[in-house]
Amino acid sequence: MEEAEKREDAPQAAPPAEVDERAVLEKFLGALRANKAFEGERQFIRVVPRGLFVDERGVSAVVERYQGWILRESGGVAQKSVEKCQQWLFDTTAPERLYLVEGKNVLAGFLVPFPVKTPQQHGLPYYLGSLLSTSNYIHPADPQLQGIKNVELRSGPKGLEAVISRRRDSVVLPEQLLRSFFHLAAGSKFLQRRYPGIEASLPVCFKALVGLAVRAREVPRTFPMLVPFQTKASKASQVRVAGKFMFIEEKGRIFRVLELNGRHLSDLLRHEINNAPREKLGLFRLTPKHRDLMGFYEVAGRRTSVHARAFSEFSELIRRSREPREKMNGWHTSADCFEKFSSLYQLSQPIEKFKISGALERFGVQGDRFRINGGWIFVLSKEGTVMRTVAKHIRTVGARRR
Repeated sequence: MEEAEKREDAPQAAPPAEVDERAVLEKFLGALRANKAFEGERQFIRVVPRGLFVDERGVSAVVERYQGWILRESGGVAQKSVEKCQQWLFDTTAPERLYLVEGKNVLAGFLVPFPVKTPQQHGLPYYLGSLLSTSNYIHPADPQLQGIKNVELRSGPKGLEAVISRRRDSVVLPEQLLRSFFHLAAGSKFLQRRYPGIEASLPVCFKALVGLAVRAREVPRTFPMLVPFQTKASKASQVRVAGKFMFIEEKGRIFRVLELNGRHLSDLLRHEINNAPREKLGLFRLTPKHRDLMGFYEVAGRRTSVHARAFSEFSELIRRSREPREKMNGWHTSADCFEKFSSLYQLSQPIEKFKISGALERFGVQGDRFRINGGWIFVLSKEGTVMRTVAKHIRTVGARRR
């Protein structure tokens, strides 16, 4: 009994300290220093307090050295592919792109993360400053930006500016617009598919924005195009379009870019409608706080809501109409567009599905109730919400004649 009590009172052994698997990478620095074949690539690395910074031009060389090092350290047991080595080194399959700025010398690359107490004592190039993320900072000396044609980078009163040379003139793209476009890209599936990494990298975003701005073509005021109210009201505003992207500029500076597609188009229409004159809306009542429904009509105590997608589809289709009573003349606003939508819908009549099944199938649209006015079909849900709009008399882009 006494022996058992003594054993309980005896000091317990301390638990084994946790081993930081990443810390073994500090030994790898010694291997790089000793490897004479790596001399030429030293310019692409910097030992930093957070680990090893690798310039994007030196990634392949560092990964190759690491692959050989772990093979030797393990006695030939750890045979890892280049892809596995790169993933383990950077601790992710998609490392964050960073800047390392040494005066006028700017390196862009990635961090191999592990703790380094004294970066200057490893016999390798080192850097004791902070690394800058390209997700919230853009440097004019970024190598990715140097090869862009017809673009001059300069420092402006409010940050970086790009002067873009066009066929007959030039235009200034300010950093404020770039950051606005960066925010737009975060919610654009099209941009993310077309420009991988755009939602996490200002340089990628910059290249995409410049590319679109160079391709954009001027839209005369006589051309049927949905524009913001302030743009239509301003005599100094110019509009250019590249695909689904609209650029608004004044006095040689682009100050706004819009995506006329998907959720961004719906948001623009909603914002403009919320600020439209009351007489443009007629009996329609707005629900500005609702994410998807724009508002509703109420007749004899019965409500009919309008989904933002239905109006968005209408706004794209109406400008292609060649019917004299439907045709939009030149630049028009969301409120102008809604007047026509409201008039056409309120004069529509119920129709049975089998009578319009061909048009519904062609446009891939389903619904529970349907109303028709001329070539316009309004598709409603069971709850009485106008969910979709189909114009069987208007050819969409890419559609064939029947």
